[in-house]
Amino acid sequence: MQKLQSRGGSGMVTVPKEFLDRDGLLDDDGEPETAHLTVERLGERAYVVRVCDGDIPELAECEEIRRIAAERVLDEDVFGRRQGE
Repeated sequence: MQKLQSRGGSGMVTVPKEFLDRDGLLDDDGEPETAHLTVERLGERAYVVRVCDGDIPELAECEEIRRIAAERVLDEDVFGRRQGE
């Protein structure tokens, strides 16, 4: 679990190095490369952090967001109730 820290009046959190490594964001020395990131608020206490390589696609076009949405739909019946309720 990461800890929210204060920096210049804004909240700051670190991205675990293993995640950066998986995404090819470390240099040859194992240090994070310079990259631009965007942070979007989804709702209360929920945020999405994405690395930007130019244009920033809409969240609805993001494969991971679409997967989560599809899983949620599959867990609900036609009335929007969670399966098993």
